[in-house]
Amino acid sequence: MGIKLGEMKGSGPYYGKSLDELNASISWGPEEEREIERYCEKIHKNIKEEEMTPMERFKATMEGKERDRLLVEPFFFPTYALRTLDGFADAVKAIDAYVYPKLLVKSHLATTARYKLDTMFCAPISYGENLFGWNSMFIENGNPVHDGDPFIKTIEDLEGLEAPDPTKHGMFAQYLWFCQETRRIFDKYGLSTLIPIEGSFCEGPDGFACSHMVGYNQYLKHLRKNPEFCKKLANLASDWLIKLGTAVSNLGHVDYSYMCSLVGMYPIKGVEWIAEEYARIGKAVKAAVKKPIVHAWAFDGATDWLDELLKAGALGDDSFDGIMCTGDITRYNTVNDFVHKNNMYGCYAPSDKLLVSGPMSKIEEEIKGRCDAAKKIPNNRCTIGLGAIDYYTTPEHMDASVAAARKFAKI
Repeated sequence: MGIKLGEMKGSGPYYGKSLDELNASISWGPEEEREIERYCEKIHKNIKEEEMTPMERFKATMEGKERDRLLVEPFFFPTYALRTLDGFADAVKAIDAYVYPKLLVKSHLATTARYKLDTMFCAPISYGENLFGWNSMFIENGNPVHDGDPFIKTIEDLEGLEAPDPTKHGMFAQYLWFCQETRRIFDKYGLSTLIPIEGSFCEGPDGFACSHMVGYNQYLKHLRKNPEFCKKLANLASDWLIKLGTAVSNLGHVDYSYMCSLVGMYPIKGVEWIAEEYARIGKAVKAAVKKPIVHAWAFDGATDWLDELLKAGALGDDSFDGIMCTGDITRYNTVNDFVHKNNMYGCYAPSDKLLVSGPMSKIEEEIKGRCDAAKKIPNNRCTIGLGAIDYYTTPEHMDASVAAARKFAKI
């Protein structure tokens, strides 16, 4: 059967083109070049206001060396970047950037410049919704969603299926172009040595199988009744994630990347084998790219998997360099103790829901707690995260959150 792609409704003129074709067909006009130049000038101005450059701070973090403050890592969705580019006019929509990828570049440059960010975060524009036969479609303000029932329903449906090519299939050629073009711009305007670019290869082997191959209900049901089916699904998903993780670093030319995962959505007992899949991904990508890669966790239950993942080799110098915790992980101090003990990277972010709703006093309290944890040991490898920052986060809350993070991140 080979590669089986589902339909992608509303995908636009660049969908289906390979990375080479996108590089040959997309160009910037003089007005756009001036706009890009201005964003880069503002990023340069932001960098000059601080003691260390973001790149110096990033390298010191990854090497466990002295630095002026914690690296602040904001994780914003393209929906938020487009709102920034649009001036929160509610006119330009996220779907416009997914159809016309130049808007991805401009909106993320604008957001990095506007909020004086420490990293250029290239947010994911797809998680692989249609890569294994499931029909999908674009929506106005979000990543693509599924349309109808999954193609894969039984273990027999996996027969002959192969992992797609991220340079050709789905939304991933457009994503790689976005990363690659950001690097070209950073090279042109002298930013590549000053600020790191972060990429994404989401969303873990079991999470991918749940989200884009059979659905959550079916996967969790089969986990009890037909575990061999789940193992084959996760193994095929891992094949894909290895290809994507390698491409994001080696073709997208990012400085580091993360893989969001759904570790912790079910207890360990009886499913310890999934740690081996995470290890296979981490070891294969790390060997291919020689750059930092990290887990991103959303479930508080992931904390129970720390020792299992370490034992399997899914964390370590030759695999994932550490752990990025979202605000739904309440036991971030437990994670922090673990990464300090094992000399790993750690990132702790307050809840995205809190960043939306406030109040600011509570946002500051949560940011301070995570900064205090990250600074617990001198010259650690920890950072403070913000996000995921979604469509409804106001500029006022974003400004105040970044300011609080910078304030409490001082070492």
